[in-house]
Amino acid sequence: MLLVAVVGSGLHHESSEISSALAISGSLIGLSLAFGAVSGGHFNPTITLLQWLSGRRKLDCTVWYLAAQVAGGLAGALVACAIFKTAPGPPGDGLPDMAALASEGVASFGLMTIVFCCTRSTSKLVGPFAVGLWLMAAILSTPTGSIANPAVAIALLATPDSASVSATPLFVIVEIVGGALAALTVSTVYPDGG
Repeated sequence: MLLVAVVGSGLHHESSEISSALAISGSLIGLSLAFGAVSGGHFNPTITLLQWLSGRRKLDCTVWYLAAQVAGGLAGALVACAIFKTAPGPPGDGLPDMAALASEGVASFGLMTIVFCCTRSTSKLVGPFAVGLWLMAAILSTPTGSIANPAVAIALLATPDSASVSATPLFVIVEIVGGALAALTVSTVYPDGG
């Protein structure tokens, strides 16, 4: 459902950057509130990997989450294409420049910092809104529009303006590194875990 909003807001003929940012951040807030009690409300493989690396998630659970996140992202992109009566385009082959990689690193660092700081809050309502607000700001203030999610980066391969096959793995790596740096930063700011 998140990718229906991501891709659909880009395909909507009257959509502006601001309306896309509102659609994407609003969908993430709603989905996080709806599914938070079931899955932790996260749809981002970076969170899953970092939970596994920190010992908070078992390997088999991590594999299932990663598979579901990527499959769900691809399905959402294809559904958006179907409802807008447009076909996925052929994947591109260009490499991102350093500005695009830095953009994704910063967007992911910011997103994961917000996520990990909010997990230390006593209110379950803080996280979805804080994450949604950060995402809206990052979409509007970064050159890449803040993909900040490896499942989204992969799913964009199945859109009319398909992502580059060469760029996608680089974005995924930078997003995970940005998330890992955020986790390290948060553990320094909150050394006692709370």
